[in-house]
Amino acid sequence: MLMTSSSRFALVLLFTGSLVMGESFSTVEYIKVTKSAPIFSTIQEEIPNEKCYEVQEQVNSGGVNNNVIGAVAGGALGGVLGHQIGGGRGKTVATVGGAILGTLAGQHVANSSGGNTAPTYQTVRRCETLNTVRSRQVLSGYTNFAKFKGKEISVESDHSLSQIPVTVTYSY
Repeated sequence: MLMTSSSRFALVLLFTGSLVMGESFSTVEYIKVTKSAPIFSTIQEEIPNEKCYEVQEQVNSGGVNNNVIGAVAGGALGGVLGHQIGGGRGKTVATVGGAILGTLAGQHVANSSGGNTAPTYQTVRRCETLNTVRSRQVLSGYTNFAKFKGKEISVESDHSLSQIPVTVTYSY
């Protein structure tokens, strides 16, 4: 079969067009995993720990209140007694003087009857929270290895794989 020059030209043109226009297609191949290695991450946790202890604290035995009560009672009694003495302006002076002297006397009586007693103590429980930091390893995934066309490839995943999908593109 003889080719005419126009047939040869058409064939060359078709062949050249194929080279310039290069076509390709892609496909997915599944490659068998050769090994899976676990991946661990370190996490830190704060663990609260309560520590309690007992301390002695001074307790107010009421001596200050006794002094106040003694002073008020003495002042009132002194004022009443002072009012009984004298007359006119002297009665007012005697009332005020009696109240002042009664206040001083009432404080003295309160102090001598336990106002200056030794302090008393009570046991009080105190607690504080201390945080301890603890580190631990947790499994966070897997690195899956396979051989593809003489090269080792790897893919990370949340679980161990049996195959790795690889997209392969062929061009011609």
